[in-house]
Amino acid sequence: MSFDVSVKLIPKIFCTCLLLSSTLYATDDVTLITADRIKSYTDKSTSDVRIITSEEMSKNSSHSLPELLSRESDLSVVSSGPNGSNSSIFLRGTDSSHTLVVIDGIIMNDPSNPNRQFDIGRLSLNNIERIEILKGSQGLAYGSNAIGGVIVITTKKAKSKKLSAETYEDFGTFNTVNAGANFQKKVLDNLGISFGADYMSTSGFSAADEKFNPNAEKDGDRRVTLSLGAIADLSEQYTVDANIHYSNNTADLDKGGGPGSDDPNDQQKEEEIYSKVQLTKNWDAGNAQTKFAFNFSKHYRLLEVLFDAKHPQSSNTLSIGEIKTVSANHTYYINENLTQNLNVDFQDENDQSGHYNQNLSGFLYHQYELASEIFNFGLRIDHNKYFDDHFTYKLAAGYKFESALLKLAYSTGFRAPSLNQLYDPTFGSKSLHPETSKSTELSLDKKWSETFKTVSTLFYTKINNRLSYNPNTFVNVNMGKAEIIGLEKKLSADWMANFNQSLSFTLLKTRDLNLGQKLARRPDLNIKNVFTYVIGNNHYFGYELSYVGKRNDVDNLGNTVKMDSYLLSNLNYRYVLNSQHEFYLKIKNLFDNDYEEIYGFGTGGRAITAGAHYNY
Repeated sequence: MSFDVSVKLIPKIFCTCLLLSSTLYATDDVTLITADRIKSYTDKSTSDVRIITSEEMSKNSSHSLPELLSRESDLSVVSSGPNGSNSSIFLRGTDSSHTLVVIDGIIMNDPSNPNRQFDIGRLSLNNIERIEILKGSQGLAYGSNAIGGVIVITTKKAKSKKLSAETYEDFGTFNTVNAGANFQKKVLDNLGISFGADYMSTSGFSAADEKFNPNAEKDGDRRVTLSLGAIADLSEQYTVDANIHYSNNTADLDKGGGPGSDDPNDQQKEEEIYSKVQLTKNWDAGNAQTKFAFNFSKHYRLLEVLFDAKHPQSSNTLSIGEIKTVSANHTYYINENLTQNLNVDFQDENDQSGHYNQNLSGFLYHQYELASEIFNFGLRIDHNKYFDDHFTYKLAAGYKFESALLKLAYSTGFRAPSLNQLYDPTFGSKSLHPETSKSTELSLDKKWSETFKTVSTLFYTKINNRLSYNPNTFVNVNMGKAEIIGLEKKLSADWMANFNQSLSFTLLKTRDLNLGQKLARRPDLNIKNVFTYVIGNNHYFGYELSYVGKRNDVDNLGNTVKMDSYLLSNLNYRYVLNSQHEFYLKIKNLFDNDYEEIYGFGTGGRAITAGAHYNY
């Protein structure tokens, strides 16, 4: 295995990381995991999962998902412009279409999107309780689009009759305004309500890099999101809960990256609605739980390209994607050692042209726990309108010893073709087959002392039948294979009561076996690193150091281009006045370095944000 990394640069980066770093990971030794579909805990789960709580989001003054996830070394988050622009995730070196995003049990991925992926740049963190990042193939529990992993998001719920509320507002570079509020309250003994609303506006900077496009116009963004949840205890056995999320976003766009791509007349308008109703039955004996749910999501996306003398092309393209899901999930706690989970769901998705796809799936999953050993195994079958029955399975084992957990897992996954790939009038093909994957991972979670702990993971993924396109006709086809080998290392320590240190890095070797080159936009080396220093009980200082290594990308003509590595520093300061009021200052790209996340797209340089946060 060879990685194209400067040997001279690594010692400098590593030394800096050791001096300037802090933990972003949950400090609790044992944390509940809900995204596994079987209730488990971090010391008993064979899954590689990263949990981000609302407290951690608040400490980092994070209000957008790309900003939060960019702190993870095993995630590559790339954006094609300013705040609110299109953003993609590359989890463990897999494609951006290989990460499934779920909020309150609702699939967020857009079926009308060419790759059926979810644009995380539109998602606010207001009213979010926790985020769980399940890494590695999760095809067994989540089906299509989960080859790289799943991001499971849970909103806040009412816990008492006492009102719990928070508001925030901040102002920053590029005339950026961010404001939001949320509250939770039990209005009756058996009825709780949760509500959130936020607004973001920015004049931005040119999405097309200004060094290629002199005098380029700015590309702004405006977003409004609303969320409402209710949960009611109908009896001691039955609970019903409902959630609805709404997002409205208007973003200025450019033609793409590179020379001649600036265009003041491109605009994208999006409207998204997500909803869920779920009935839960807890059985008398307390050893079983059944959930019946109906989920619905709808995506509207209007791309407007207007005419002017310099830009004669004009168009008006509307895309609509809709998903309806009916599911039944039964968890049976057979005894203190064995838990069984059975899930059946039917999913129907449609686009603006009346095309549709349907999928009926079922899986059976087991978790067996002994004093030191943990075993997980399960099988899933998907019956899809456009391909034969597809089987997915997972085998995993864990062994606990001396404050450590050793885990080994083998899993398969798949991604079904999107409606766009099947039916696009020019480039679609009904003969497409699903992508398939096989993944193996070995990890060790070790607590060395009360001060120091590490997590190390070695993983391998092979993908067959990759969905791509014919380079001559641009028609969608299954062609080629991909191979990904990676090593993740996370080290965290509490050296003093007021100083925390952590270092995380990911080494990747990716290969498109058909073209014989690296997969685009995946760095060979990714280092994320922040330290937090506390003075008294009021002043919190954070410094984040990020190194993103060399990687490939593609220009406007489809040619492979080499992207340089870059080093970024971010500064974060919080002043906690009391338990209710705090103020913060953030500086992104402290030293105003020139860099690119995507070839030809702008990144804006140094950005400063100041704001306030209130709890009630």
